[in-house]
Amino acid sequence: MPKIVDHNLYRMELLSKSLPIFVSKGVASVSMRELAKELGVSTGTLYHYFPTKETLFSSMVKHLVMTDAEAIQKLSEETTSIIDIMNFVSGKEGHFLNLMLLAVDIKRQHSESKELVKLVEESFIAYESALNRFFPKETEGKGGKAFLAFFVGVLFLKSKGDEHTPWIDLFEGLRYVGDLLTWDSNQS
Repeated sequence: MPKIVDHNLYRMELLSKSLPIFVSKGVASVSMRELAKELGVSTGTLYHYFPTKETLFSSMVKHLVMTDAEAIQKLSEETTSIIDIMNFVSGKEGHFLNLMLLAVDIKRQHSESKELVKLVEESFIAYESALNRFFPKETEGKGGKAFLAFFVGVLFLKSKGDEHTPWIDLFEGLRYVGDLLTWDSNQS
């Protein structure tokens, strides 16, 4: 009996498994042949699902960002605690670090590609929108952006490999910064 393949599920699996390959080799440096070899599929199979490397890369990023944004949205329906979202993103630190490294790679190596730059910008907007659900409407969308900026900054710190401070400690540090800003504005 022939094997029944769920093509959509298989395509999603290829997308998810491609992330570490793009991160380790760089978007420009990896070829479809290398991707196929690393994924353990034939080049023909890869081209069957993705006509170009750019299509594969763009589909991968959109799939991962959409999956993350949906998970963040689901979490926001279960809780309004900012600690819960912090625990969620810190629990997926390696995943988000890889996405951040790809964004940096695109900004540095592919800034002339309007499609890739737009992909990065749309990804940040998707995360910001999902995160905004954790902040009061009075923040006018600034809460999600501020949390995203904090999160990306922590990822940069941790990417050096010597940052072992727990996320919660870094998060607590924000309270002190906020207190200083409030104190400073009261002194003016």
